[in-house]
Order: sequence, then C-alpha cells, then structure tokens
Amino acid sequence: MVAHIPVRNIGTIAGNLMTKHKHRDFASDLYLLFETIGALLTILSSAEKKIVTMQEFLNVNMTGKIILNILCPPLSQDYKLVTYKIMPRSQSVHAITNAGFLYKLDENGKVLESRLVFGGLSPTFTRASKTENYLMGKYLFANETLQGAIKVLDDELVITRELPKLSVEYRRRLAIGLFYKGLLHLCPSNVVGARYRSGAVAIHDTRPVSQGSQEIQTDPTLWPLTKPIPKIEALRQCSGETIYTDDLPPIKNEVFISFVLSTVPLGHIDVIDPSIALKEPGVVAFYSAKDIPGLNSFSPVDDTFFLTNEEILCSGDVKYYNQPVGMIVAETQHIADRAAKLVTVSYSNVKKPVIDVTEAIKDTNRLSLYTSVTATNKGSDVSKVINGSMTIYQQYPFCMESLCSVSIPSEDGLEVHAATQLSMGVQVAISRALNIPLNKIDVYVRQVGGAYGYKLTRNNQGIVAASLATLRLGRPCRFVQNLTTNLRAVGKRCPCTTNYEVGVNAKGVVQYLNSNLYTDNGYTVNEPLIMLAAPVFNNCYNKATWNYNLYNVVTDTASNTWCRSPGSLEAIANAELIMERISYEMNLDPVNVRLANLDLASSAVQEMWDNLKIKSQYDERRADVQKFNSENRWLKRGLRVAFMRWSSLNTTFTSATVSVFSDDGTVAITHGGIEIGQGINTKLAQICAYFLQIPLSKILVKGQNTIISPNAAPTSGSVASLNVALCVQRGCEDLLRRLEPIKQQMGGNPTWEELVKKAYKSNIDLQGRGILNLGDENSSQVYGVIVTEVEIDIITGQSEIKRVDLLEDVGQSVSPEIDVGQIEGGFIMGLGYWTCEKMEYEPRTGEVLSDRTWTYWVPQAKDIAQDFRIYFRENSYSTNTYLGAKATGEPGTSLAVAIPLAMREAISAARLESGIPTNQWFQINGPYTTEQICLAAATKFEDFKYY
Repeated sequence: MVAHIPVRNIGTIAGNLMTKHKHRDFASDLYLLFETIGALLTILSSAEKKIVTMQEFLNVNMTGKIILNILCPPLSQDYKLVTYKIMPRSQSVHAITNAGFLYKLDENGKVLESRLVFGGLSPTFTRASKTENYLMGKYLFANETLQGAIKVLDDELVITRELPKLSVEYRRRLAIGLFYKGLLHLCPSNVVGARYRSGAVAIHDTRPVSQGSQEIQTDPTLWPLTKPIPKIEALRQCSGETIYTDDLPPIKNEVFISFVLSTVPLGHIDVIDPSIALKEPGVVAFYSAKDIPGLNSFSPVDDTFFLTNEEILCSGDVKYYNQPVGMIVAETQHIADRAAKLVTVSYSNVKKPVIDVTEAIKDTNRLSLYTSVTATNKGSDVSKVINGSMTIYQQYPFCMESLCSVSIPSEDGLEVHAATQLSMGVQVAISRALNIPLNKIDVYVRQVGGAYGYKLTRNNQGIVAASLATLRLGRPCRFVQNLTTNLRAVGKRCPCTTNYEVGVNAKGVVQYLNSNLYTDNGYTVNEPLIMLAAPVFNNCYNKATWNYNLYNVVTDTASNTWCRSPGSLEAIANAELIMERISYEMNLDPVNVRLANLDLASSAVQEMWDNLKIKSQYDERRADVQKFNSENRWLKRGLRVAFMRWSSLNTTFTSATVSVFSDDGTVAITHGGIEIGQGINTKLAQICAYFLQIPLSKILVKGQNTIISPNAAPTSGSVASLNVALCVQRGCEDLLRRLEPIKQQMGGNPTWEELVKKAYKSNIDLQGRGILNLGDENSSQVYGVIVTEVEIDIITGQSEIKRVDLLEDVGQSVSPEIDVGQIEGGFIMGLGYWTCEKMEYEPRTGEVLSDRTWTYWVPQAKDIAQDFRIYFRENSYSTNTYLGAKATGEPGTSLAVAIPLAMREAISAARLESGIPTNQWFQINGPYTTEQICLAAATKFEDFKYY
C-alpha cells in the first residue's frame, strides 16, 4: 500500500525517493519495492548520466542532479514477490516496518535467488544479505530451512530506536514475523499445515466493506418529536459551506499571533530576548506576561468546575515543557510562527520533570485525596485474593477545527468570534486579564467544528492573547493554533492509574474490594474531573463491599482537561477490568461474574443484557470463536461483554428565546447552548415544531452570543441538549399561553400565520423565553451493554473489529438519527483511545514527540467495526422534564472498553499456544496497539513452522 489516493495524485516517485535520500530512517514504500525487485535508477546531471542501484543512490550527492527514470528488471514467472506494510492503524499512515521478499525457485522449490528487504528498522539496514546467502540452494518449504533462516536473520538484523519509533523488540518480531508470513503465503497448500495457514492472511486486506444497522424506537403520533431526521446542518457541513470561526473573511489590518514555547520542563525564566524576531519583516510586536494589564490567567475560576488560575503567559517559573512564555504578533500566520521560534529565552534552576502518573504517586507531596468511600459490608467467603492495577494515559481531543478565534476592536470594546463551548468563560477571562468590563466584550459563536470538552477552557489561552494584541494595537487579531502546538502545549484527557485488592468467593462475587484511583491533572488541579468518576466508580456493580479512594495527582505536564466522558470513562474501565480479572483468575464466565456482582439498583442492565444476548447471537458466536481459535494458530478471536452505568451531570443556568416574526410566522431560536456537532440545533427545532405545531421549515436556530444568552452554562457533559431543550419547551409554552386567548377569539382553529398576525396587531409579545437553573436539576442514569468481537494477527499485532452490538438506554429519543450518530461517534473515539492513540514523550524533558498526524494516529474508515449494530433500549423514558430523553454524547465512549477486553481474550488464546495458562494475568497499560498485542502474545520463534 503506497500512500492513499490523494497523496498518490499529488506526490511523485522521485519526490518520495528523495525524501528517503534525505531521511534514511524514512520507511519509504517505493524505495522498498524498487529495492526488492532489483530496480536501478538513472541519475542525470549536467556532466553525466549514471545508472546506480537503490542502495548506491542513497550515497549519491544529488546536488544539481535529477532522477531521470527507474529501470525495473523483467522478472519471469519463476520469481515470487511478496510485500508487507505494517501500520499502527489500518490505513493512511506510514509503516512501522515494511518488507519485500523476492524469490526465484526451481521446479523442486529450491532457492536460486532471493532478495529480503526491510524498512523501518534502522537508517543503515535494508538488505538481509546473510539470510539470502543461507537460503541459496535450500528447499524453501522445510521447517529446518525456515528455522535456520530465522536464526541467521535474527543475528544480522540491525535495529535502532529513536523516539517516537516503536520498540526494538517489536520491530525485530515484525521483521522475522513478516519473513515467516511471506513464506507461508508462498508455501504450496499441500505442504503447509491447516492450523498454520492463517499466518498467511493479511487481515486488513481481506476485510469486507463495513456495514451498520440501527434498531430505534419512534412514535409517529408525536412527530416531529422522536422522528428520525438528518441533522439540519448536515448538507452545509458536507458541502463545505458551513462557516466556522476561521472561515470569517480576512479583515483589514488584521494581525496574527503565535506563542513562544518554553524549551525546558521546569526552571526559572531569567531573560526573554525577542530582538532577532522583531527584526523579521512583518513582525509587529512581542508580548510577555508583563504586558498583560490585569490577571494573568485564562481560567474562568468559579469554585465549581474551575478551581485555580492558569497563566496565559508564564511569568517566571516554567511548569512544563513547551509552556507558552510569550507571543509574537505579525502580519501573517506564517511570519508569526516562524518568528516565534527566533525568540531566545535563558533559564536557570532547570530540573528533570515527573511526567508519568505511576511515578508521581510515589511522592506524597503530589497527591491530594478527593474523596473516600467506605464499604458498608464485608463478606467472609473468600476463595481467592487478587491484587492488580490498571494505567491508562492521555488522549488528544482531535477536532476538525483547531483552537481559534478572531478579536475585533468595536465601538463598544471588543467583538470576539470564538470556537468555544463556554462563551461566558471567554468573556470572563478576557475581562479579568485586560481589565475590561464584561458589557464591553461581545462573544459570538455560530458553531464549533468539534470540541469534546477541549474547548471549554483550552481555547481561552489563545483567545485572551489575541484580545491582548487587539487591545494594545487597536487592530483585529486572528488566532489559529497549529496542530503541533496543540499537541505540545495544551492538556489532554487525564491519565490515571489504579491499584486494587479484591477478595472473591468461588462464584466470583466480591467479598471485599480496596481500591485507589489516581487522576493525573497535569501541573495543577484546576478542572476537577475526578468528581465525574466518583458517582460511577463501582459502575453498575454492588458497592456495599467496595472501599475506594480517589486522589488528584500533579505531574510536570500541561494541565489536563475535559475529554469526552472524562472521569467516568476511567472509573467504568477500572470496574470492568476488575470483573474481567476475576473471571480469568477464577476460570469463570465473564458475563456470569458481572451478573453475580450486579447492583440491584441497576436492574435495567440485566434486562438489557437478556435482550442483547439474543440480538447479538452471543451463545452461538461464543462457540464459533472457540472453534476458530482451536483451528487457527496465527489468527485469534475474542468475544467480550461490557456493562455500563453512566451518570449525567446537570449544569447551571442557561436559557432560550423563541422569536416569532409576525408577517410570515417564521420562528428564530436563540439559546445558551452551542452547536458543536452534536445536533443540538436539530433537536431544538423538532421540539419547537412539536409544541407550536408548525413545520420544521419555518424554524431557524441561530448562533449564540453573550448579548442574547448571557451567563450561559457550558455546553458539555452531554446534557446541554437536554437542558436547552427544556428552555425551548418553556419558551414555546410561554408563547402559547399568550396566544391562546387570541386563538379562541378567532374561533379556535386559525392557521399559524393568521394567529401570529392577529396577535401582533393585538400587541401580544411574540417572543417567548425559557430558563433553567439549579432548581431544575434532574440527573439520570444511562445504562448500556455491549458485545464486541475482534480478530488479531498474532504475528504482526494487527487487529480487526469484526462486529459490535451496542445497546444503550437513550430514554425516549427526541431525534433518533442524531442519537445514533452520537453513540457511534462516541464509541469510535473510545476505540481510538483503546487501540491506536498513544502519546509519546521524551522521558528526560517531557517534550511531546507525537505532535502531528505523522506520529499521533486516530481511527480511520477501515478501523471501525466491520459490522456495527446499534440498538436503543425499548420502552425507556427518563422524566417529563426532558420529554423522556437521556444523554447520548459520551456514554458510548465508555462502552468502548469492550474492545481491549475482547483483544485480551484473543491474546490469551495465543499465549495458551505458547504454554502460558489463560488464568496467568498479563499487564497492558495504555492502548492495545499493534506493538502491545504482538509482545503480549509471547510468541516463540521456534513455533514458526510450515507443518
């Protein structure tokens, strides 16, 4: 697989080869293919035309020279070619290791010629010449030849590591495994044993096109409420017509900013020297902490969700590597980014950071107890005591739209267009930092291109900085932060580590559990996300015997932040892994262990499992998986279940206004929520149409701003759609109360247009308003069950999600298609977290190394389940307050824990083949990447056989 179609359309062969020429460690697929077949290059200069081999090309000084052509040798049918590219996900990413094998065999299968080529191992090693020599004249498809070649190959491989490349051990296993896989592919079918044939399968190449199905409930008598309709912005978004913050046209005299980032993890700033940068053409200004007139903080501290100040620009003591210490203002973004790297900073008292939560918890000064819960009961029937731990790490909330804003000087003060989930937070942060009254700051948010909690506060840093430039210069300022800076300088999902001791009886019922969960907040505890873990620490299981402590931890990294299902994901995953550990240690069915420990208050889970067990054909597939694993040595499958209780968090004040226009009866809705892709506007339009009994075509939902929706609560926690929906309902009811007397005057059955015209002429206010405050708090429990089947390639560590059956309790869905999209999207984000999204740091400095899409990998189209089935719980209803609906944006993310559980079963089946019993637990911290899967399988090279 050489790149993907867009890259192949704009890239060139010579360009790819020159990249390899300049960067020897680049695993070029083209170079590997040409080297495997023995291609030659013609190099042309003004003085000569020269033909060189691929390896000679790497040492040619290409100054003043071009690649004229590639000469590919004419290979006969006697040659057999096999190539492989192993990637950290299914597509659109460079190789971890790639390999090409060319063999020429005689009619008896003896090797006449071979070329064994590898990429991604080291800058100097590409050909396995010693192994090629060993194979000459030998019968290729004998176990003795195979094992002898593996020993030679193992000895001659040269593998080096420079972070963020994956481990030497894994790439060694890949190289030898691909050599074996290639031979299995070529081996005659009458020679290779039936159980070994699966080793020749390339699981990503053989996957079918994904399919999906949804079983939802809708009540036509309530339509447009509960009617499945597309998101009202969908066509505009898909056609690229939707206007996001950075799509605002260029403004006359606007400037751009870029942060200057620290180059030490911990230390004191002695001197900042921007003089070289200020000499660059197009650079307008440099600002540091001393230029901020007010409070040097971008955090809207309110004692509930935001506890402490975080500096916009570091004022002295650096807290983490790449912390912003200053900002360049320039005429273009390119100039600003380039000049920011020219600012020099001198530091003193530089120290080594602590960046891993497992190290941080060893220092009691870094810990603070958030809450402690004591068991109310303790059983005495203890058959086994199990001690274990779990550690999971960061996830970048990968939005289509970056952190961005536009600040414009206005007649009143500042007009700010921001990509944010909390416009009030932007307004407050600017006011405090720049000493400007709130009523002089107008924040506008039409829509946001994805957020996941990231844009609650993390965008404020750049927004306030841009507003500072606008204040100082009197010019519009645009802030658009590049992905590299986002990944390096901004916090992410909180890592966490847990440890536990659990005593269980013979049936796996917990007799007692002592557990500690430690949440890594980064350098400060500002956003107390651990509070979201507390209500669901026991998930849906009986907590009477559970003792648990929740701790906040600080490390020397950027302050971590909200990321889809924060806190709850970690707590639910911990509970599920404990149940899984019990089932393995006690050799018990994992479903039975869960059911035996189920909390009576979560009886909905039992009902949902009984339903999903049938829908997912669980019993039949369980037997099929066991049969498959017994028949295949190199492909293994896992089928696992996860249960979930997800607790929604209600928020504070928000509002909505429903305005009716008298001349044509059209309606405009403004509200305190923000459309971040979750479909809030679609749900509001359906609710408004239902209560006013008018067509959806008459309703338009407008963007938010702090003039019409002041003091609005954050759009977060999956509950904004519920809360604002209640406000819209109240606004409609407010209108209808006023219109009812006019309606009766008109005989009780006028058209909508006739009614509003008459009301207008009767001096009736045609604007309804609804509000929500703490008195309306109405949290609910969202339940879910899932069955997931995976298949893994033991030789490479690659995996495929065969099928997912996910049943979620959505209540009575206001807009079923929107809720399906939220569940599917949430699950896929969780899939990425558990399989391929892994942050890499330089251990001595804490510098982020996975700082772009080249090194940080989110799921792609071929990473989703081959068969993805979504079901809504039948006959579910929350409360009348929310028209029966429940939150849907985040719970699906927590259910994705079923993916690593299924992978663990498949790995256990492979380990059993190596003589390791399935009840011997193995530790995997962080995502179940290709590397983790391959290494955990503990395959022995001597098991590589034909028969």
